[in-house]
Amino acid sequence: MISSTVFKTLKPYFEIIDNAKGKTIGELKREFNLINKKMKKGASGLIVEQILGIKNNCRDEADLPEIGVEVKVLPLQINRDLSVKAKEPTQIQMINYCDVANEIWETAKIRKKINITFWIVYLAKKYGDRLTQDNYIIIDWYLDHPSQNTMDIFRKDWEYIRDMIAVGAADKLSCSMGVYIEPKTKGKNNRDVTDAPDGKGGFLKARRRAFYYKKKYTNEKVISEIDLSNISLDKK
Repeated sequence: MISSTVFKTLKPYFEIIDNAKGKTIGELKREFNLINKKMKKGASGLIVEQILGIKNNCRDEADLPEIGVEVKVLPLQINRDLSVKAKEPTQIQMINYCDVANEIWETAKIRKKINITFWIVYLAKKYGDRLTQDNYIIIDWYLDHPSQNTMDIFRKDWEYIRDMIAVGAADKLSCSMGVYIEPKTKGKNNRDVTDAPDGKGGFLKARRRAFYYKKKYTNEKVISEIDLSNISLDKK
């Protein structure tokens, strides 16, 4: 159950996105006088930080900690068969191997990032062609509060990853793992490593990774719930 306080706090953000639906990033830049402002974080930084005025954070708490809500942007793509899917997995949180190995699900840090999520969805790719950022189109928003069944799947995915880390197999993690959450590599190359437990009381080096929502999750639980009327599905 999402409390009325959450809805009251988020109402101004809902209204901003509602007013932006069907508009391109270029149009929003002009509307918000952002034409000459440098955007270091691409569409995410522009939509979340500049238009909504919400500061993304890399901390363990949610982006809006006072109501426990995480804010995510989700790029869509229209495929040649006219299906609408997530363009890519969505990062949840960097994995600190040493911390995760010693966590239990009930108090795991990741839970603050996945309990309630305010998704802002935009179109980024059409019929195999990437759109330029100024031509991205704001589609809709969705407030996601996973069901108990979904949380059980999250838990199973997370515990499998945690258990591998704990026995010294952090560098054997793969994004093929998990139903809804995957451990995806981060960093410039395979030399970008950090400490991880070796399963024997010591440490080894493993590639940096982050927890990500799989596209399966966002396709099933987010895209299936949004209004796609702002997308033209005419054949190319």
